Amino acid sequence: MSRFRVTCYLASIALLFAVLGGLSIQSTVQAMPNTGSTSTSISTNQISSSGEKITLTCQYPVLSSYAGAYFSYKVELLYSGGTEPKVFDLRAKVPAGFISSISPGYGEGTEIAAIRLDPHKTYPDTINVTVRPYAWLVPEPGEYDITVEVSSGEIKASIDLKAIVTAKYDLEVEPSSGLLNTKATAGKDNYFNVSIINTGSADIEKINFSSRITGGPSGWSITFNPESIDSLPAGDKREIQVDIKPTEKTIAGDYMITISAEPEAKNAFGSFNLRVTVLTPTIWGWVGIGIVILVIAGLAFMFMRLGRR
Repeated sequence: MSRFRVTCYLASIALLFAVLGGLSIQSTVQAMPNTGSTSTSISTNQISSSGEKITLTCQYPVLSSYAGAYFSYKVELLYSGGTEPKVFDLRAKVPAGFISSISPGYGEGTEIAAIRLDPHKTYPDTINVTVRPYAWLVPEPGEYDITVEVSSGEIKASIDLKAIVTAKYDLEVEPSSGLLNTKATAGKDNYFNVSIINTGSADIEKINFSSRITGGPSGWSITFNPESIDSLPAGDKREIQVDIKPTEKTIAGDYMITISAEPEAKNAFGSFNLRVTVLTPTIWGWVGIGIVILVIAGLAFMFMRLGRR
């Protein structure tokens, strides 16, 4: 009977060890990281022989804006597996025609080329990666790939970002002569040339013109020749003629006219203010001189008669 009890005890102990061993193996498998999964917002990192690694993440890895604008990405860096802080070099690879800068996540204006990371921190450090085209270049619409690399010896990681450049629509309207003032005779046609410039990165269709008089009387006639532009390619300039005709009763003086251009799609707009000095017709000038002469003659005649008395 004692042998049977000993055998039962030994079997129970063996079964207990087997159960505990199975639980330990299961918890170890669950704790292993899943290195097979990938994401555009998580870095591709390289684990060193000592088990150190750095991970990069970006919440918004794909940004979209019009041509000529800049793109700013917030990238988080988390260093783990080490025993003491290390300095990591920072580098951004950008497409031709673009430049980049890296600055601390907590401020602006200071560019950095390296960062010191502490493996004991439980929260990541943040850097700002700013990408912009050269000032004299307007990139074509499309998708542009950007890669941010971080390294310290054999510890390396990189993250892929993307900038989507959309077309930029922009118009400039300016006087062809460069002067923002002109003269006009009341009651007559007065011609003034205006330049319409497409300073965007895409063609602009069906551009219409308009005008507005500030502080002037109603009845002015302002017409454009041509009345509209069907299509204006990017970078091109077109000249139009504006006929400004104040009413005959317009008082001589300065008036402000706003001349504007806008496509039917309303995706661009341009305007400028033109000061118009209105002059009276020559005939009215002579009439005014005649009236002044008559008044002077009348006063002289009255003084002569009164003087005789």
